[in-house]
Amino acid sequence: MKISYLLFLLLVPFFSRANNMQITNLEVISIEAVDQFAIIEMDVSWENSWRDAENWDAVWLFIKYTTDDTWHHAELNYVDGSADGHTSPMGGTITTPSDGKGVFLYRSAIGTGTVTFQNLRLRWNYGQDGITDFEDLTMNVFGIEMVYVPQGNFWLGDGSVVDVQGHFEAGTSGNAYQVTSESAIVLGGGAVGSLGNNNGAGMSNNGDFIPAPYNTISMDDYNDTQSQILPAAYPKGYQAFYCMKYELTQGEYVAFINTLSDLQAQNRFEEDPHASEDEAARRYTLTGTVPNVVTTTPHVPAIFLEYFDGAAYADWAGLRPMTELEFEKACRGTLTPVPGEYAWGTTNLNNTFPTIGSIGQVNEGLTAGYSVVSGNAWFNNVNALGAAIRAGVFAANPNNTGRESAGATYWGIMEMSGNCWERAITVGRPEGRAFEGTHGDGELNSLGNATNLDWPGHSGSNGVDDVIGAGYRGAGFDFPSPVTLNMRVSSRRMATSFYYIRYYDDTMRMVRTAP
Repeated sequence: MKISYLLFLLLVPFFSRANNMQITNLEVISIEAVDQFAIIEMDVSWENSWRDAENWDAVWLFIKYTTDDTWHHAELNYVDGSADGHTSPMGGTITTPSDGKGVFLYRSAIGTGTVTFQNLRLRWNYGQDGITDFEDLTMNVFGIEMVYVPQGNFWLGDGSVVDVQGHFEAGTSGNAYQVTSESAIVLGGGAVGSLGNNNGAGMSNNGDFIPAPYNTISMDDYNDTQSQILPAAYPKGYQAFYCMKYELTQGEYVAFINTLSDLQAQNRFEEDPHASEDEAARRYTLTGTVPNVVTTTPHVPAIFLEYFDGAAYADWAGLRPMTELEFEKACRGTLTPVPGEYAWGTTNLNNTFPTIGSIGQVNEGLTAGYSVVSGNAWFNNVNALGAAIRAGVFAANPNNTGRESAGATYWGIMEMSGNCWERAITVGRPEGRAFEGTHGDGELNSLGNATNLDWPGHSGSNGVDDVIGAGYRGAGFDFPSPVTLNMRVSSRRMATSFYYIRYYDDTMRMVRTAP
């Protein structure tokens, strides 16, 4: 079978440039008509890569294609226990999950710095996707920077005794609770071995945004005397998973929007998402119509994102929402908790009002006010923009001395304390506990909603009853006050809150269970 390369159009979407990740030199190497697969070659590079004895960063690569302006997710080859037809580049490793929705690419050996992986080859089983003719077929290759969080024990809660708001605890002891498996967990009830929620009464549902009768639903539905069961299927963080290195960016979200139908896109973004806010001042810059939606701030988190938007992106990308237990594992790692700690593992916090240089540029950063001895984070005390700041801004600073100054988690994940609130699936509501961690299949329904039946919001009604179960962790940069309390790893102040509006400091970060 021969094909004109001009008819097989390969496009590269706009990627988040937090670490200058690029996919170049795309080429169709071969097309096997009998077995109906194609081999696609590319080079992939990004800056600030690493691999150490425990974990590594990676890129999640996946392919979208269209023959009629309707985009679909490509099925990549997977064979259990044998060669899958992909070719790893020199110095790199490819891991393919069993559903074939993409591959993880990462370093083969310990090392740090910029990586350039050349001649990576992926096998696309186009016959399984119903493709019979390559004429007029267009393809996009997408990449998302991720971080591997290995399997293992970890702690929930930090044993704080002041300003505690729903923190996880062992029973009613006030001490941290250790997760040692993915087995079911008893929530509340006060028994030894149960997972309690210290001072759950301090949590908020911010009912002024919620219509009746839902404004009476607040806090966890378990306490020191009332228990619930967290099923074994709910992802608890013990099992290994990949987590997005950065909060979802506007550049990544625009690339997503431009593959949707007009109706899907209408439900997934709007140029005026919140009439009471100045979107431009808040750095929300999405404008245009599909397939020409653009943003002038591609490196800034995708703000004004409601849960339905983030869930749709997760489904489209073959990822899934994060649970609030995985959130604490992603921050704390395997270390013993520090009372009141932030994502970088200490209570040290830089309160210096900084000077911002190259505002709006890919190298936007702090030119003054950066601390080399305390944790750097973006919140109202230091916020010189009145808005979110670019992804990875602290780690990219030339004065960065390590985890604390970078504001990084134990595993090297960025901005998990401050900048924007991140939606996480809560254990505090039955709608959240029904989550089984299924991954997106790359396809949305006609309205642009995620279709996974175990996810909150799967019915796509876009009403408050459909979003209960997806709360918030990590803190937005200025709401609600005091923000520094919300930024603590163990703070569950908003863990069961369920806004169903788009707000200026809301975004999302997705994960995938490791193959």
